[in-house]
Amino acid sequence: MTREIPSAPYSDETLVAYLDNQLSEPQRAKLEAQLAQDDVLSQRLAQMSRSNLPFHDAFGAMLQEAPVGKLQAALDAIPDVPATVSRRFSRRALLAASVSFLAVGVLAGRYSTLFVSDDGWRARVADYMSLYTAQTLADVYDSAGQQQIQLARVQNALGIALNPAALAVQGASLKDARMLHYDDYDIAQITYLDRKYGPMALCITRSEHNGNTAQESEIRRGMNVVYWRHAGYNFMLIGHSPADDMAAHAVALQGNIRQVVS
Repeated sequence: MTREIPSAPYSDETLVAYLDNQLSEPQRAKLEAQLAQDDVLSQRLAQMSRSNLPFHDAFGAMLQEAPVGKLQAALDAIPDVPATVSRRFSRRALLAASVSFLAVGVLAGRYSTLFVSDDGWRARVADYMSLYTAQTLADVYDSAGQQQIQLARVQNALGIALNPAALAVQGASLKDARMLHYDDYDIAQITYLDRKYGPMALCITRSEHNGNTAQESEIRRGMNVVYWRHAGYNFMLIGHSPADDMAAHAVALQGNIRQVVS
């Protein structure tokens, strides 16, 4: 079943329909074309996508650590409260509530570390990039003049001076650069369209740490990620290319960026 898509500005209902794959192909294409040029709309969609993550799979093991079984056994052993005192809170009801709150507390305590950990911003970027397809970037206006304007905005926001030559990636076309804001992070997102593997992005944010780090690799949302820190900035390259290709791209980018960012 598909839904009719209203004209811009797009409602939350429309964005949810997009995330749930309830839009037709023409409707998806129309919305993705708007996403490619509308930073505010893109950030709204990224915020909504967080509620669609597989939380149960990610935190099911943590939930099992809570002594829910013991509490449930105690709950079953308590007789029902007579109807004459039904207006009062029963011990059974309170214990049942404690089971629920304990489960929520276990998840909240563990899940909260995701947002304050050093890799929290990479998780946000991966959520956002998982929505990209080749069609998302195919119609982006990527003239050299437009890219210079966008990179000037990045410099104004983050203080890092970049140019298209330093950002070149073999086998991929530089598409655009934009500033995003997730939680407490201002993130520069520089997007590419790889001819074989589709969307790819180099993302940059300020670091609270001064020291440089070597490149490391990970997988997020089914995409290969290479990340490192240099000169007070965190760098993250993410895409669908094979891990070896991503590592090679990251090495080349790091070498080029070092020449313009000391």
